[in-house]
Amino acid sequence: MGQILSNPVIDKEHHSGADTLSAFGLCAMQGWRMSMEDAHIVELNTLSEDDTRDHIALYSIFDGHGGSAVAQFAGSKMTQIFQEQKSFKENKLSQLFIDTYLETDQAILKDPVLQNDHSGCTATSLLISKKQNKIVCGNSGDSRTVLSTSGNAKALSYDHKPTLISERSRIYAADGFVEMDRVNGNLALSRAIGDFEFKKNDKLGPHEQVVTCVPDIFEHQLNYNDDEFVILACDGIWDCLSSQECVDLVLHGINLGDMSLNDIASRIVDVCCSPTTEGTGIGCDNMSITIVALLKDEETVDQWFDRIRAKNHTRPISFALKRKVIYNYFEFPEDETHIFDITTKKPQERFNRNNHDNDLDNAMEVDDTDADEENSGRAVASGAGGPSLNGFPLEALLGSGITISQGPDNTPYLSGNLSDMLASFRNHYATGGAGAATSSIEDDENEDEDDAMNANDNNEPSTSNDTKN
Repeated sequence: MGQILSNPVIDKEHHSGADTLSAFGLCAMQGWRMSMEDAHIVELNTLSEDDTRDHIALYSIFDGHGGSAVAQFAGSKMTQIFQEQKSFKENKLSQLFIDTYLETDQAILKDPVLQNDHSGCTATSLLISKKQNKIVCGNSGDSRTVLSTSGNAKALSYDHKPTLISERSRIYAADGFVEMDRVNGNLALSRAIGDFEFKKNDKLGPHEQVVTCVPDIFEHQLNYNDDEFVILACDGIWDCLSSQECVDLVLHGINLGDMSLNDIASRIVDVCCSPTTEGTGIGCDNMSITIVALLKDEETVDQWFDRIRAKNHTRPISFALKRKVIYNYFEFPEDETHIFDITTKKPQERFNRNNHDNDLDNAMEVDDTDADEENSGRAVASGAGGPSLNGFPLEALLGSGITISQGPDNTPYLSGNLSDMLASFRNHYATGGAGAATSSIEDDENEDEDDAMNANDNNEPSTSNDTKN
């Protein structure tokens, strides 16, 4: 499963937008992972406004593994690479993602820093062409793109796993092997951008390497009477939901009548985030999802919502019920209004011991180092000498098993065993460190020390050498 935090980072990154061709809502969350390794593209029109050749929207989700560098590069550079391709200028959409993915690999290899980076990322991408009235999906890896047509999930991609006969054949032909369902016993997917340690056979082209970035391409001619929306998501979502279940949840959110695409994407992330690390390991990954509405000519987003609701796609499902089904081993509160407390409440509310969620599993109590500065005397700050806690350098805590992680908003977070953290503070203050901060920290912590340590005793982060979950 890879390294995980003792508590999830639940701060979410949100994006939304709309034009005359499509509208979208996106949500991304770090969750239980040590860092956020997902990236994305949401480009409503890749052509300039005065370019009458076409109107082409581009959406992508990149799921990083072994680090975030390759995913971040793809998220920031691929739109430009996409626009520079000859196939883009000639409107050859079937070839466009193949050219773009291959060129992205080459661009990474030309980067003096990234060429020695060992990370990689899956990529699932969607373009919508107004002139050709079709959508094209390019997929490399185990992220996934799904179309809702008349309420039914239609696959626009399939997951590239080394257990597939076609993938296994290429792997063995390139002198690789599959062990424990992983490429060379390491990578749990068989296609990705980056991962150059699996692309070193000089006798073979990029299509033939042990791991290739070359995407499968799927085209679909649009029929707006049937085709409703597209979902792009990383495997952190698909580990928890089938394609149809995810479509059903989006339809449920639409039918509620008071949720935006952004709200629905956020709630699906809540559904999938594991309430504990004591289960099977699903729900402990980074999570990113984009919901793309397919708009008719001159149709507004509100009109699109009305049109989809008028179809009466009723489903025997709700967000709360689905979360209970996924994590049926966990004892959720009987009151369904509190079933998402852990993943939706504001930071200051998460750390209020008088709050309702005190009745939930104590092992889920989150370190209060990411609390709002106005509501916590121990808020993390960055000074001239780097991140500090009441003037005490955070780097000094690392010796006690405490790690610093970056959330989607680039805010540093502390994670690790709270008892070790407290011992580190006391040893520091006992030798005269941190000056006037001593009394405030001691007074704050003494009162709740026993409860806090008990809450963390059974919540140690697990470790693994896995490159990809």
